[in-house]
This record gives sequence, C-alpha cells and structure tokens, in this order.
Amino acid sequence: MPTRTAKRPTISKAHSHYVWRKLSGAQWEDAWWDRLAGVRDRLAVTALVGAKTIRLEAFQLTKAQAERLRKAFGGSVSAQKKMRAVSVAVRTPIRVRGKLVVVGSAAEKPGGGGKVLVIPAGMAFGTGDHATTSTCLRFLADVSGERAGEPWEMLDLGCGSGILAIAARMLGARRAEAGDFDPHAVRTAKENVKLNGVTGVVVRKLNVRAWQPARTWPVVAANLFSGLLVEVAPKIAAAVATGGRLVFSGVLRAQEKEVIVAFERAGLRMDRIVRKGKWVSGLGTKRG
Repeated sequence: MPTRTAKRPTISKAHSHYVWRKLSGAQWEDAWWDRLAGVRDRLAVTALVGAKTIRLEAFQLTKAQAERLRKAFGGSVSAQKKMRAVSVAVRTPIRVRGKLVVVGSAAEKPGGGGKVLVIPAGMAFGTGDHATTSTCLRFLADVSGERAGEPWEMLDLGCGSGILAIAARMLGARRAEAGDFDPHAVRTAKENVKLNGVTGVVVRKLNVRAWQPARTWPVVAANLFSGLLVEVAPKIAAAVATGGRLVFSGVLRAQEKEVIVAFERAGLRMDRIVRKGKWVSGLGTKRG
C-alpha cells in the first residue's frame, strides 16, 4: 500500500484539528496534488495496489478548513488524533524561459530582477509546479515572443488560480480574460490578480458548456480535463482568431488522440505536443 505524502507540521492541540478524507479515481492523482496545493504539506494520498481508486487525506485542519474542503470536493470530515511533529517543505521557484519566475510568496522572490509572479498555494488549480500548468506557462512564453511588438489579448478557460492570465499580462498581453466554473477558483484568481498588482485582467465565473464565444482572441488557453476539451472543442476553436494560438492541457496520455482529433476537426493545427509523465499538453494554430 504505497503512500505519497508531504511532511506534516507539528500539532499542538489534537482536539482542535480535523481530517478531511475522500476516495477518487487513481487516474486523477496528479490533478489532486495540484488542486489541493493549499494543504499539500498536510496531504497524504494512498494508492491500493491493483485498485482503481486512491484515498485522499488532509490533516491538521481547522473545522472551517475541513468543512470548506468537504463542501468543495465532497468526502468526509472527522476529528484528528495527535500526530508527531515533522518539518514542512518549501516550494522551489519555477523559472519560465528566462522571462518569468513563479514563486509561492513575496519572501521567496529570487535575486537578479526580472518579472516575478506570486501564486500562493491554494485549492484552485494552477500553482505552476504541476506538469500541465508549467508546460502551459512555457508555451505562453513562446507565444509572447512570437507576438513581441504587436498588440495581443488572451482568453483563459478553466483559469484556476489565474496564473496563465496574469502571466500573459506580464508577458506583454494588453488584456486577459479568465473564467472558471468553480466559484472558489474565481475568488482565488481575483485575489492573485490583486496580489500581483496587475491591471487588464478580468476574471468571471464561466461554464464552458453553456458559453458561446462572442468574439475571437489571438491567444486562447484551455487547461481543462480531456472529456470537457473534446466536448467543447468546436467552441474553443471558434474563439481562436485565424492564425491565432491555442494552448491546451489537462489531458491524460490515454485520451491524447481523441482530444487532438477533436481540435483538428474543429479547424486547429497541432504544432507541438509535450508529454510529461501521464499528462499531455499542446500548442496549436487556427487554420485560415
């Protein structure tokens, strides 16, 4: 019964802490580490050999924190027994093509100047250290280089923490629009926009299934799960301007082909595919 777990901090009062637990499909393990980044230092993921499910457990939570997780993701909450003390790990800054550095707090800003994007660990997707988000950041940095010296705007579907929209502004976009179905992600993204002191980033709640693009954008990012990408591929493609770029991710290797086929049928050409572990990300262009 292998368990992947982060180091757990000291617990001083056992009766004042709670545990949140949930079962999930094993294929979503990496996604949960990103989604639960705010409690990563208190998170344990247990995989049963031969099973198709994993057990998620977040420790040393206040009752309010535990209930917040339960409300957002389901599962159960219970009082926690006393645990021994251990240290907490620190997140390493993520460097993006020499153009941007992503850190977890202002205190982690590296020396040497340059643009620094601060994204605190939180429950919204997109801290930068997951393969899907980091690859999207690198694609976005490449696209910004292609469009240097010309005005461009960006749409971010499934924005999570808002990291891609904020990065786009720092990389030269004159405006970025971001949307997510999760109200907590929307709140977090707005907080991160304010934290980084950027303007020209609009964040709103967005259900991509019900959404109809009213215009086109030179750059569109879609960091969504495979099934949803396939379902709304025609709408995503319609939102990309002719000659514009699509950055997509959140795709498992087993579902790579169907996602690519869906985008190609919708009028997009796949230019680059990057595979990291079980995850796939891509960069495409809207055909004329």
